Amino acid sequence: MPTPRATDGTKGCPGQRGSHGDLTLPSAAVRVPARSLPTPRASDARGPGQHGDGGADLRTTVAGLGQPDAGQWGVYAAAVARWESLLGRPAPEPTQLGQHGKPVLAPPFVEWLMGLDEHWVTDPTLRLPRTAALRVLGNGVVPQQAAAALRLLLCPRRWEGSA
Repeated sequence: MPTPRATDGTKGCPGQRGSHGDLTLPSAAVRVPARSLPTPRASDARGPGQHGDGGADLRTTVAGLGQPDAGQWGVYAAAVARWESLLGRPAPEPTQLGQHGKPVLAPPFVEWLMGLDEHWVTDPTLRLPRTAALRVLGNGVVPQQAAAALRLLLCPRRWEGSA
């Protein structure tokens, strides 16, 4: 991936090229072959639906995957493998059986997806019901994103010079 530039945030678009004709980060990001799973949201505690951007939400996407054995991650296999490698632990089951015997989104999967430590929210001693755990996770912050935001806010001049 190209080095992030200060102009990526304000002027970045999928067709943009650098001064030497090279791809900028926004241009390269849309060309990444592996798809990412949708962002966890508090509404994932409810039934299937759409996000505000029109795409399927996390619970709907995961419901369509089936059980996570070889090849079952579908178009998300490369992204899941990459995240497993970065976190140093395998992906948990994306679904669990709900009250009516149908598969529903599993909180440990969302916790893993967000890069949180295992049992950060799903520790059995907390006794959080599934919907409450998903609501907490959906209202939470991905630590890696928070750290990047703080770096950008606290050291803006450092990032201006990298353009």
